[in-house]
Amino acid sequence: MYTSLPPYFAFREICENGLSTVRPLNRERAKDRDRHGWNYGSAALPSYEAFGRMRALFALDLARKLRPRRVLEVAAGDAALCASLQDSLGCEVWANDLRADQLEDSIRSFTNCSSIGRLPGNLFDLDPKITGLFDLVVACEVIEHVAHTAEFLKQLRRFLTPNGKLLLTTPNGAYFRNKLPTHSQIQDFAALESRQFKPDADGHLFLITPEELHALAESAGLRVERLDLWGTPALTGQCGTRIASRLGKIWPWYALETTLLKLPMPLRQKLCYALSTVLTPL
Repeated sequence: MYTSLPPYFAFREICENGLSTVRPLNRERAKDRDRHGWNYGSAALPSYEAFGRMRALFALDLARKLRPRRVLEVAAGDAALCASLQDSLGCEVWANDLRADQLEDSIRSFTNCSSIGRLPGNLFDLDPKITGLFDLVVACEVIEHVAHTAEFLKQLRRFLTPNGKLLLTTPNGAYFRNKLPTHSQIQDFAALESRQFKPDADGHLFLITPEELHALAESAGLRVERLDLWGTPALTGQCGTRIASRLGKIWPWYALETTLLKLPMPLRQKLCYALSTVLTPL
């Protein structure tokens, strides 16, 4: 178990100036499409807006540390992670998403759009014999939207090189404010099929605890190499802490978050909203 937040200066910059500081955006095109201010707006701690920026930065920071040469991101959405990895590392990147038109439109917002490969469609229809293998496969905020979790992980594993890494992020099912069932509490996964693949929090079918993640990884022929828990109310603005965002201060809350992440693991599992993990083939 390990957690190290991205550097404070990087987080402060995306809070003040938006995620455009780490994304290679075509400003003229992207600014008009930034309705919610994620790329060019500001955010103060503690708040969901600041937490969302940290979530994007955390995934990017962790992916960079893995130094991939060839990357597949599934359910990539706007493909911002792919674009940022290609821009900063020069690696080969491929973005997959069910919504082909939206994916293509989003990719055009990046200055390196011609360097981002497209693999639109259902992930389960992709074939590694055609796409080739990848030393990094990324699935951010996806697994909680898929009815059959073990099959999903097994499919992702098929695209990994023997020494490849699978980077997953998902809400932490052990978080004390979680009101959804966790994976082990679901009795009939087939009943969830009609609701799967829907975006945002409304599409969450269940959440996964750290303990459940270890078991699911093993069932799919994977092992947990790294697991991070983070996102306490000092970042998220939950439990009434959001009112402090009016003060416009970032450092005290960032420092509090890093302090809380040093608590004993049983407390961290209850206190942290976000879970990130790196899995490798057994």
